Amino acid sequence: MRRAVPACALSLLALTGASQAADYSKAVWSVASGQSGQTPLMDTNVMGEMVMRAWVTPRGVPVQGLMFIYMPKLSTNHWAVMLVEPQGQPGEFFGARSLKFVRAAKKDGQTANLYTLGDGMFKGLYLMDGKVKDKRGQMMHFLMLLTPQMAQQEPDPADFLK
Repeated sequence: MRRAVPACALSLLALTGASQAADYSKAVWSVASGQSGQTPLMDTNVMGEMVMRAWVTPRGVPVQGLMFIYMPKLSTNHWAVMLVEPQGQPGEFFGARSLKFVRAAKKDGQTANLYTLGDGMFKGLYLMDGKVKDKRGQMMHFLMLLTPQMAQQEPDPADFLK
C-alpha cells in the first residue's frame, strides 16, 4: 500500500506538469510594447497613420519574427502583434488555454482561422492563425493578435510581409 501512494503521486505530478502549457504572453507584450529593451530591426512611422516595428528572433519568444502594428490615426485601439514561424501552440503565445472559433478563410492555398481568446492576458481579443506565402513564394506560419477594431479591418498578413 505504501508503494502505491508515491507511484500515484508521481503519476499525478507528471500529468500536472504535462498539462501546463507555456505562457509567452508577458514576453510577447514586453517586446511589442518596447519594454524589453530589445532594439527592433525595423521601426517605421508612415506619416502618423501606421507604426510598424519588427524584431528578428526576439529573446524570450520562440519565433523567427515579431511585428507590432499600430494605426493611431484610426484610434488607440487599432493595433496588432504578428508572430512569424511560432514554435509552440497558438494559445501559448498569448496566455490563452481557451480559443473560440469564429471563422476560416482560404485562398490560393493560403489559410487563416480566426478565434477569440477566452482567457489569459489578452482575453476578448482575436487570434488569427494561418499560413501565407512570403516574398519568395514559400509558405510561412503566422499568428496575429488583433484588437476587435483591427479584426473588423480584416487585415491581410501577407500585406505586412511585402
